[in-house]
Amino acid sequence: MSRFRRAIILWAALAAVILLTVLSIYGAFIGADRAQAFFNSLPLAVYWFAAIALLATGIASFRRLLRVPSLLLMHGGCILVLLGAMWGSKPGHALQKRLFGIDKIPRGQMGMYEQMQENQVRVEDGNSVRDLPFFVRLEDFRIEYYEPGDLYIHSRDGRNWRLPAEAGQTLPLGENLGTVTIRRVFRNFKMDLEGDKPVAYDLPGGSNPALEIAIERPGAEPRRRYVFEQRFGHTDPNDPLVMDYRRGVKDYISTLEIIQDGRGVAAKEIEVNHPLYHGGYHFYQHEWGRDRFGEYSILLVVSDSGLNVVYAGYAFLIAGVCWHFWGRRALHWFRTHYVIAARIPGESR
Repeated sequence: MSRFRRAIILWAALAAVILLTVLSIYGAFIGADRAQAFFNSLPLAVYWFAAIALLATGIASFRRLLRVPSLLLMHGGCILVLLGAMWGSKPGHALQKRLFGIDKIPRGQMGMYEQMQENQVRVEDGNSVRDLPFFVRLEDFRIEYYEPGDLYIHSRDGRNWRLPAEAGQTLPLGENLGTVTIRRVFRNFKMDLEGDKPVAYDLPGGSNPALEIAIERPGAEPRRRYVFEQRFGHTDPNDPLVMDYRRGVKDYISTLEIIQDGRGVAAKEIEVNHPLYHGGYHFYQHEWGRDRFGEYSILLVVSDSGLNVVYAGYAFLIAGVCWHFWGRRALHWFRTHYVIAARIPGESR
């Protein structure tokens, strides 16, 4: 091949890399959902095919890439990563169905309450529901919080305070508003009547976080208030203070069981970035919510199509880079200091 054609290939490769950099920066600023739709669009599909063709042409055109294993691994790894990603995309799934009859759900969500089992997945476009070939059962769902939480206090004139939600914490707000003291912290607040007097207590086993607050003002009787995390708004409209109890979510965890042919075949406690894998799908802890029926878990269901090819591509790429920059030097140093010295009698190491 002439130098001119090789130069064209090199400049085209450089332009493709620059374009990929620009597209990656753009995708980082438009949000995950829009970026996914953008990178799966038809113009980008043309770009991915062109990039694969350019890499393959480079391997065929430059003999050095074939003679140097590290360079061949790097270029081949890039091709595998692109092919695997394209095979796992929505168009890739459509192609699988047309060519091989493989009809998998590319990506979707499942929402479930505790002790509920479901096999319907709301496909990512939001316009259809499809069935898995097995059922997923939510055995348990729990939320872990950062402790302690915080008590947020807002005055009617626009002032704001924050107080750690620990028993004994006190905050003076000024003569007109008085002093706020956290008397008790409840994990599961309950209240019963003993005679004519209500009694608040902590009931084990549930979740209704609340704070007991004492407000003391000069020349007035101390007042008691309860501030709830899950039921914001229990405030007298004439009260000069509005209070809000919040705890930051540290983690949310679902215990899942896979039911197939009427029996459990897999189980795992999943959390963010620690999915359950079964039947060609990964089940990720995605989100959670709360309604009048209680808390529920939202799972992200992702097909594994093309994933092994992507992993193989990254393995080739990493192996090629490590061998090219460090492996050859290490091998040369080993041969120089050990192999050659061992062959020459009396040679010092």
